[in-house]
Amino acid sequence: MNKMVKAVALIGSGALAAGILYLGVSLLLPPVLPTSVAASESTAAARNTRVAKKSRENPAQSTSQPKPGPNGLVKIQYNPVAKNNALALARTLHMTLLLPTHAYPKVALNESYASHGMLNLEFNDMVVIESKNPITPSYKPASSLGVTLSNGIPAQWLLLYGVGAGGYRLQFQQDGTYVRLQLFGAYIPAGLKNAEQIAAQFSAVS
Repeated sequence: MNKMVKAVALIGSGALAAGILYLGVSLLLPPVLPTSVAASESTAAARNTRVAKKSRENPAQSTSQPKPGPNGLVKIQYNPVAKNNALALARTLHMTLLLPTHAYPKVALNESYASHGMLNLEFNDMVVIESKNPITPSYKPASSLGVTLSNGIPAQWLLLYGVGAGGYRLQFQQDGTYVRLQLFGAYIPAGLKNAEQIAAQFSAVS
C-alpha cells in the first residue's frame, strides 16, 4: 500500500512540474498573431532565405546619404543596373513601372523579377508587387480599411494571415498599374502611416 501511495505521489509531483514548465515557456514565447501594425518579421526572414535568382542585382550602397526632409524621407539613389532591369521586366509585362522617388534613409532596390504575370520589386526592407491587373491575395483578408494618400490617390489596407504571422499590405492603383506595398518589421519606423508616406512617392518610370 505504501509503495502505491508513493507512486501516486511521484506521478502527481511530475505532472505538477510539467505544468509549471509549460506555463513558464508559454510566458516566454511571443504570440502567434502580431501585436502591432508592423509587418511580419517572420515573412521577412522567409524572404531573405530565398535562393538567389539569375536576375538578382547587388547594387553598391552609396557612402553618402541625402539629408532627410521634414517627414524623414530622402531621395532614393537607384543603382542604374537595378533600375534598368526593373524597367525591362515591366516592359515585357506590358505595364508601367512605378518606383518610389523618396523613402527612409538607406533604402535600396536589391532585386526585381517577374512571376505569374506580376513584377516583384524587393528592397532591403520592403517589397512591392506591381501588375497591370488587380492583385488578388492568396488568403482572404481578415480586415480592410480604405484610406487616401497625401497625393489624393485612394488606397486600401489589407490584413492578411498566412504562413507565420499576419502582415499589413497597402494596395493602390496609379497610372494603370496596381501596386501592393509591404514594409517589414526590421524597417524602423515601419508603421502604417510610414507606408502611406512612401506610397505617395511612387511615380512612373520610362
